[in-house]
Amino acid sequence: MKKFRKTILIAAGIICITIVLLEVFLPGLLETSMGEPVFPVDHLFVDTTYLLKTDETNESVNVTCDIYLTNIWEKESGDIKAIVYVIETENNFAEYKNKVETGRIKANSTAEIEIPLVLSNNTYKVDVLLFENDKLVIKGELRISAYPQYSWEEIMHGSVGKQSWNIKNVYSEFSRVR
Repeated sequence: MKKFRKTILIAAGIICITIVLLEVFLPGLLETSMGEPVFPVDHLFVDTTYLLKTDETNESVNVTCDIYLTNIWEKESGDIKAIVYVIETENNFAEYKNKVETGRIKANSTAEIEIPLVLSNNTYKVDVLLFENDKLVIKGELRISAYPQYSWEEIMHGSVGKQSWNIKNVYSEFSRVR
C-alpha cells in the first residue's frame, strides 16, 4: 500500500511539473523561428455578408459587398487581405478583380471589409479569397443577380426613364482552406 501511495504522489508531482512547464514554455512554442505567431487553423470566420446599393445608372449599379470577418483568437490576427473576382455566369469569365487590404483584426473582434462592385444587367458569381499574411485561409462565393426594375406604366407608355435596380444575393458560402 505504501508503494501505491508513493507511486501516486510521484505521478501527481510529475503532472504538476508538466503543467507548470507547459504554462511557462507553451507561448514560446507558438512562435516560429522568424518570430511570427502560428495561427490556429480556425480562428477566422465570415459571420455574414451584406449588399449595399451605393449608386445606379441605366447601364450599371454600384454595390458595396460588406463582409464581416471575426477573429475568435485571443491574439491579434495577421495582415488580412481580400481579393474578389466578379464573374459573369453566362460566360464564366471574370469581368474584373478588386483587392482590399484590411490590416490586422484585434483579438476577439470583428472587422468589416467593404468591397466595391460594379454590376450590369446579369447574374454574377463573386469569388472572395481571404488571405492572412499572404496565405489563403478562407474562400467564399456569392451569387448575385442584378436586373433593372421597370414599372408597368413606364413600359406601357414607352417612357422608361432612370430605372431602379433589383439586386439579390441568391447564394453565399464560405469555407476554410487548409
